[in-house]
Amino acid sequence: MSEPKILFAVDKFCDEPRDLRSPYPGGAEMTDAALIEACPWKLEGVRIKDLKWKHLADFDVHIIGNLSMASRQQIKDICHFGRHILFEHDVRICRFRGNFPEAWEPAHRFWHRCICPHFYLRSLYGTALGVIFLTHRQMEVFHRNPFFSCSRELVLGGSAMDRSFFERVKRFRSNSSRQKKGTCIAYSRGPIKGFKPAMKYCRGKGIDPIIIKDMKPDQVLNTFEGASQFVFLPQALEPAGRMPVEARFLGCEVVVNSQVGVAGEAWWNLNDVQALKIVKAIPGRFWHLVEHLFAQRAEF
Repeated sequence: MSEPKILFAVDKFCDEPRDLRSPYPGGAEMTDAALIEACPWKLEGVRIKDLKWKHLADFDVHIIGNLSMASRQQIKDICHFGRHILFEHDVRICRFRGNFPEAWEPAHRFWHRCICPHFYLRSLYGTALGVIFLTHRQMEVFHRNPFFSCSRELVLGGSAMDRSFFERVKRFRSNSSRQKKGTCIAYSRGPIKGFKPAMKYCRGKGIDPIIIKDMKPDQVLNTFEGASQFVFLPQALEPAGRMPVEARFLGCEVVVNSQVGVAGEAWWNLNDVQALKIVKAIPGRFWHLVEHLFAQRAEF
C-alpha cells in the first residue's frame, strides 16, 4: 500500500506512568512505543482524551489501542469512518479487563469466562478493518464471549520489544563471563499476576526469591541479567507476558504456566536463537498485518 497516514490512538503513551502508585510505563505502553518506533509510514499519536473528529478524518488508518477513557461519542465517530484496526492489549470487551480473579461475577471469577454484552462496543468491532490480538490464548478468551464476533482476526505472537532491548540482549550474550545467581519473581498488589503462587513455588524448593517490586523497566532488565531463574505463575489470563520473554532472552530459566499467552505460541518451544529471531520480527510483523487488513478493505 502506498504511504498511508497512520493515527495511533491510545489512553496513554510510554512517557506517562502506569498509575499514581507506579511511576513508570506499563507493558502495553512499552509495546505501543516499540510499534511506533518500527512504523514504516507517517504516523501521529494521539491520546484518546484529545481525539477529535478532525484526527479521524485526516488519517487513512486508525490503530486503536486501549481506549477505556473514550466517550460513547468518540466510539461512534471511530465507527463512522470505519478505518480502525483494534489492537487488543487485554480483554477490551470485559468490564474487568480480563482480571478474572478480582471479579465479583461468578462466570468471570470461577470459570474465567467473559460474558459482558457491552452493547455500545459491538459496532466498534463490526465496523473495524480487523482485530490484532497479542496471542492465540488471548483470542480464545475473547471467542468465549457469546456477544462478540469479528471475522477479520490476526494474531501478532507476543509483545513488541524496541531496538534498545535487542541491543541489550546482544551485549548480554557477548559476555560469556557473566555470573547469574538466584530466582526472581514479580510482585503484584492484585492476584492476577500470581505473586502468591510464585512465592509458594519458591518456598517449596527452599528458595528465597528476589522480588521485582516498584522497579523501573531498566531495573527489571538488570534483575533478569543477574538472576538464573524467573518464576511467573499468573492465576488468570496473561494476554502475552512481556516479562517472561525479557527474562528468557536475558539468560533466565523461565517457569510459567498455561495462563501465559506467549507460552502457547509455537515459537516459545523453539531454541533461543530461532525464538529470538521471531520475537525480533514482531514489530515489523504488526505493520505487515496492518498492511494486509488495509489492502482488503475494499472487499468488505
